[in-house]
Amino acid sequence: MTMRSAARAGLLLALGTGGAMGVGAQPRLPSDGGTIFSLGQPGAWQASIGGATGVGRRDSRATGVAEARVGVYYEFLNRALGLGGAQLEVYGGTLDAGANGGARARFVSPFTRFAIGVDYSGLDHQVRPLLSFSWPGRRGGLFHDGTMLRLDYRPGRERMLTLGVETPFRRRIPWGTTRPYHDHVSLSERRAPYAPLPTSRPEVPAALADARIAARQMQLLAVPWVDHKGGGGRTSDAAVIRRLRDIARAADGTTMERETRRFHSAIERAFVLVLGAAGDSTATVLGRRVAQQARAVLLDEVLLPYDRLLGQNKDKDTLREYAVLARGVFLRWLHVASGVPRDRIDDVLGVFVGLLDIAEDVRATAHRDWHGSRFVWLPLQLALLPEEHDSQAEIDALVDRASGEALTDGNDVTYVINEQFQYQLSRTIRAARHYHVLWTHDFRGIDGRGDPDEMSFRHVLRSYLAAMINRVRAYDSTGVFPSYFIILDEWFYRNTRGNLWMNLLENPLQHEVQLPARFSAWQDSLRVAQDSLRLAIAQSSLLSAQRAQYGEAWLRNLVKVHVNITNASDPTFWSWKVATAFPVPDTWMRDHRKLVFYDITERDLYRGESIITGAGIGEHYANLSWEDRSLLVRGPANLALKTAARELLLSQGFTPERIPAVLRAEPRARDYEVQVARATLVGGRPLRAALLQNRTGYDAKSINVTKAVLYSLMPPGSVIKIPDSLWNGTFWGSMLTGCAMRGVRVLVIAPTLANAPARAFGSLVRSRELLWRLLMAEQELGPIMQANGGLLKVGLYASDIPVSDVPRKILAVRGTLAAHAWLRELFAFPPSVYTGLEQIAQTYGQLPAPVREGTEFEANQRPLLHLKANFIASREAWEVMARTDWVDMTREFVPRRMSQLQARGAAVAAFEDFPDARIDIGGEVVQRWYDGLTPAVRDRVMFYTMLGSANQNDRSMVSDGEAVVMLAGWPSVTATIDLISLIGQSRWISDPAELNALLPPRGKLATGVSHWFKFMF
Repeated sequence: MTMRSAARAGLLLALGTGGAMGVGAQPRLPSDGGTIFSLGQPGAWQASIGGATGVGRRDSRATGVAEARVGVYYEFLNRALGLGGAQLEVYGGTLDAGANGGARARFVSPFTRFAIGVDYSGLDHQVRPLLSFSWPGRRGGLFHDGTMLRLDYRPGRERMLTLGVETPFRRRIPWGTTRPYHDHVSLSERRAPYAPLPTSRPEVPAALADARIAARQMQLLAVPWVDHKGGGGRTSDAAVIRRLRDIARAADGTTMERETRRFHSAIERAFVLVLGAAGDSTATVLGRRVAQQARAVLLDEVLLPYDRLLGQNKDKDTLREYAVLARGVFLRWLHVASGVPRDRIDDVLGVFVGLLDIAEDVRATAHRDWHGSRFVWLPLQLALLPEEHDSQAEIDALVDRASGEALTDGNDVTYVINEQFQYQLSRTIRAARHYHVLWTHDFRGIDGRGDPDEMSFRHVLRSYLAAMINRVRAYDSTGVFPSYFIILDEWFYRNTRGNLWMNLLENPLQHEVQLPARFSAWQDSLRVAQDSLRLAIAQSSLLSAQRAQYGEAWLRNLVKVHVNITNASDPTFWSWKVATAFPVPDTWMRDHRKLVFYDITERDLYRGESIITGAGIGEHYANLSWEDRSLLVRGPANLALKTAARELLLSQGFTPERIPAVLRAEPRARDYEVQVARATLVGGRPLRAALLQNRTGYDAKSINVTKAVLYSLMPPGSVIKIPDSLWNGTFWGSMLTGCAMRGVRVLVIAPTLANAPARAFGSLVRSRELLWRLLMAEQELGPIMQANGGLLKVGLYASDIPVSDVPRKILAVRGTLAAHAWLRELFAFPPSVYTGLEQIAQTYGQLPAPVREGTEFEANQRPLLHLKANFIASREAWEVMARTDWVDMTREFVPRRMSQLQARGAAVAAFEDFPDARIDIGGEVVQRWYDGLTPAVRDRVMFYTMLGSANQNDRSMVSDGEAVVMLAGWPSVTATIDLISLIGQSRWISDPAELNALLPPRGKLATGVSHWFKFMF
């Protein structure tokens, strides 16, 4: 017996004897004999069974019909579109008490639910036309299993009409389980008992009437509606102008702070009046206390629960359900803890009910404006005084309460630019020791030319296969093989033929990739890597012993990537609430989240890492014309990613026992606080962070509520800068118009047509319309904005500077600042900064211009802005821009960034290490500035950064799955320099003619379609 055989025999004795571990062992780790369940990839053919009964004619006589069916369906195009495919079906049963059978071929359109085809009868061997219509009855099908009603009509002399059911079968995840069963949130219309105001005090109704007027003004200043229902063109534009002028007249001479104080003063006055006579000091003190409690109850029981539903459709839109609960909480407090005399409780309750009625009036007004409930936002100022949301701690707490996603301390965050994402993704795959999750919307099988995608190929070969080979070689010493997961939405999986690579990753030990002949070198490289993987397995004593113990199926389940194609096409989920007067399947709603994480565990908060990004896997995400950003995160915020992954898998049909062991929740570390404190001491500048998500389709959307809280509560003098590739959400445009009217300085950056990565006509029509409205808002509401210190500016990213040309970017910043006095006033750089920027640009401008790589794939002539981010700072925080240190920090940043670009080939082609993989500069400078502030000013220093997959459009707000990470605190000098660069490469416009030149208007038909399907573009 050889030494290897002896070792293997010993291992077998230690493992015991028996067969392969079954599904019952799912909680066990794979290295302990467990197996991992995954959704896998949907097959090309879909099977169904069914039955029907009906009436027909045979030999001019009426007859009864009954039949059973079995069929298969193949979609011609992207199955997520559901436009049409072929179904082949055989059937058997009875006709006129005799046997009957035959076959059918139908063209079926799941989107329209109609089908047309032919019926071949086995009785008379005739072929006849057939018309069909299918209907699921309710979301998920008749029995929430994908079962649909089907009506068939065969015309002619031997006509037949049948009604039956059709049910999918032999599917890994059945229909009817992968989406919410309701396309709305159901709210109750129950009413609380009547609580009248005291008739003896006419001043009380007058006070509440004053509060009602102030509340309407607050709503106007929070979200001034600038949308319309027109189909575009001059008539619609004229309606927008009229609306803006109405807003200007209503808001003239007032401010949000003035109306807020007026509102709360009136409510407090009403409480005081029902508690005692005017001038009664006891009643005044008690009335203020009661008003404070009323505000707290209104916030907790009404405003926050309702606003949490922003972006979701509400059935029976009303606050009555929340008002009943709020009244109960307030009534209990009145009896138990208020100190209000018993004989005054009913009167005090009457005033509180009046406050609830005012909130309902605000909701109803917004509902009428927006022609629906999705975009109704109740201003939190109805329950908050200005001094209750003017510090980082106060707004952090409100974000926690509103979103339900807690900000956690002690997170280390690195800002990652462009091509660095592909390197960092590869690094995380190779660094994983326990598990790795790539949750993305796009892992391209083919590129824009129809060839195999080179970036995806590199990740398959040099990231996944290389990592698996290394982990197998180390298996005898570690005893652990990482579980690799890919979560991929079916829409893009179908659209870019992701199965080309998924088939290999799912079965790396057996599958052979077939590529076009000119890619034979790629095919050979993959084959060599697979041979190396098989050899490493054969040379592992432990794997060989476990293979004999648990079986071949266990080994193939261990050494693979577990692919989960989510949101699989299911026409039984549909809704009337997506397009105007037209039912649309949920398959048009996509999971757009882009997340990477590995080895995250509750036991060790800093063991793993995550990447939150806007990029996918493919050539066009990594070329020299792609402008995108990512955040690399370590710390407690990452724990939310495990939760999110579990929630997604459960929503896609997983049962709890099928959740992989590495993704299951673990007890919180006993030394949680110690780990965070240690990271704070070692890391130097830890941030508060939270993962925010809009779940796919009709589900919770914490990104929406968080953005709305920040936009609506940031105090006057704050700065909000939002670069985004798809800027067409009218709600966000309206809310930011309100920001500027309240004294916030707002900069919107959207790409021109030439710089847009997505050019669907509907998206561009909607973007142009919104940007035009913002330009008109600046014109019509400009005096109000200026009087309050606000600003609303539209910048079109119109750059022709290559992503790699850093010196030209510096010169562009210098030129743009010189051209716009308002920008110079906004940044308030000392004169020495401008001189320093000029010197840096001249120094590096003398170097040879960067040359595009000869093998650059999917290159564009102009850079494409794909970034989706929010940068927010209070007035006190923005003062950091006035420091002279920006020259020194830029001088340090530029050579580091240029060295990254020079080593780009190693980063993107081979994923090799290279200098300055992460750039983090200037943290000490900012910390010294912060430490030098007085405590009072320091409390009002507020920084927020949001970055991820969510666009400023209706799709991201209403239908698509999105994820962003929110940072509370100074993000990084690198991010700020990067943002200034984008501002410098943008054309800041004020004339609609400039907008038309850079984003040309479209015709009436394209505009009308864009409005009809606005939630789908």
